[in-house]
Amino acid sequence: MTDYNAAQEAQIEVPEGVKLQTIPSAGKNPVIELSYPEFQSLCPVSNRHDQGKVTIRYKPSESILEQKSIRDYLASWRELHSWQEYITEEIATAIQAACKPEWLIVEITWAARGGIYVKTLAKRPE
Repeated sequence: MTDYNAAQEAQIEVPEGVKLQTIPSAGKNPVIELSYPEFQSLCPVSNRHDQGKVTIRYKPSESILEQKSIRDYLASWRELHSWQEYITEEIATAIQAACKPEWLIVEITWAARGGIYVKTLAKRPE
């Protein structure tokens, strides 16, 4: 059984050196939904993988996320330690900075852990 007494001192990581690329929207601004069903990160205390499905919905403004770069960005979380509850906000912040959409929703449906299912959601603008 994992001892979470050390949770306050747990190291939290975010991807570094991964740049989200964009392409011009060229006036084509449909609502876009991306799904990444194989998302993984590491629990900062237990060091076990957390798994979930990331869904990104957004209305582009002047640019659209390039799909390979968002896939690589999401895959880069696999060996990083962070709390499930923080990751969704970090992803939304990175996407907002990269393509400045009219609006954005990032949702992660996490696999059950200890019998509890968690769904985290971040919206921009809030």
